[in-house]
Amino acid sequence: MYDADTTGLDDNSTVAGVVGVAIEQFSELGFLETRLDTIAKISGISKRMIHYHFGDKKGLYHRCLIEAINRITPAGEELITDSTVPVEGVTRLIDAVYLRMTNHPESIRLLAMESLHRVLNVPELANLHSQSEVSLHLDRLLMLGQDAGAFRPGIGAEDLFYLIGSLAFYRVTNRDMMANLFDMDTTGATNTDGIHRLAVDSVLSFLTANIPDSAHDSYLVPDLVSDDEPQSALEIYDPEEFE
Repeated sequence: MYDADTTGLDDNSTVAGVVGVAIEQFSELGFLETRLDTIAKISGISKRMIHYHFGDKKGLYHRCLIEAINRITPAGEELITDSTVPVEGVTRLIDAVYLRMTNHPESIRLLAMESLHRVLNVPELANLHSQSEVSLHLDRLLMLGQDAGAFRPGIGAEDLFYLIGSLAFYRVTNRDMMANLFDMDTTGATNTDGIHRLAVDSVLSFLTANIPDSAHDSYLVPDLVSDDEPQSALEIYDPEEFE
């Protein structure tokens, strides 16, 4: 079982502390090697109380995946910009996403480990965290940029998130390999800043490149927009909604 009801646990500092310790343990050791006894000892809460709140080890692991995604997902206020210039808006959003991922390498390690080992078979679970707010802001910025002729068509919100996430995740997951091959610490301060600039320049270059229209709506998702649906940001979004 890993569907224990953890409603309201974020308000309990003790239990939140257990989740924090567990994320560190799972991300460093993996699911199989992590011990509830160790988590209990470090967090200062009994193993019996861990079972009470989370059901079992998989229940705690499931809650950790949810928290890990929550940690690297910007809040709504982090995405809003006063600028009406699409390039500035996209840059602000990249900054928010990259900063979140930079500040939480433990979450990236845990999510990468789950993707490799499939402890819970995440594709079959209910959504761990809704990304609709980030996607909504990205979609709006893309459409505003396309309407203004600043961005080329055929790029979706998922494309940009994939590009940003790839650079941010690789920085953590391939740190040791980059150190071995290039004597480079990708998580050091200088390279962290450099990868940030690489993310911004890559996305903006991707958006503004002089590449022929592919006639697709996105690189990653099926074409869902029909010919009779609105194609302009002004036809879809209320201008006051994001002020």
